[in-house]
Amino acid sequence: MQMKFAWALCALMCVADASACSLSSGITPFKPVVPTAQDGVAGDLQPPELEVASVTRGVGTRHASCDDTGLLTVSVEWPRGTDYKLRELGFEFRVVGGDAGLAIFPEGPVAGRVDGRRSEFLFMWRDGPPSEQKPLDLQVEVRAVTPDNRRGPPALLRVTAPPGA
Repeated sequence: MQMKFAWALCALMCVADASACSLSSGITPFKPVVPTAQDGVAGDLQPPELEVASVTRGVGTRHASCDDTGLLTVSVEWPRGTDYKLRELGFEFRVVGGDAGLAIFPEGPVAGRVDGRRSEFLFMWRDGPPSEQKPLDLQVEVRAVTPDNRRGPPALLRVTAPPGA
């Protein structure tokens, strides 16, 4: 009986260790109300104002399931003088320079938490321990997406961080 209990406990510990990171990014997919066949450029939009709020690299100690997760927080401020409010828009994030293979940004437009004219986006990726990390040096193109599926002009954001940062 004690041996069965010990095996069950070991199995439970292995399952808990293998579970995925349970952090929530707060990012949701942005679904335009018009099908993608209506894609176009929205001339009445301006590029967003961008800032890297923080970059945290994975530590990889395996004490918790999130230890090898990298975190990138991007702050987007929506300029005044457009026909859209920030909560009506989604944003596309696309790597245009550097290592696009890290899979930091989701495919398609996303929406984040909105506070006035500012929105924050938390992106997570499997970063691994510092010994396996490469320096981050990315050029990211960010553009607004309207409810009728038009895209605004892009703004460029540079994301840099050494391993273990």
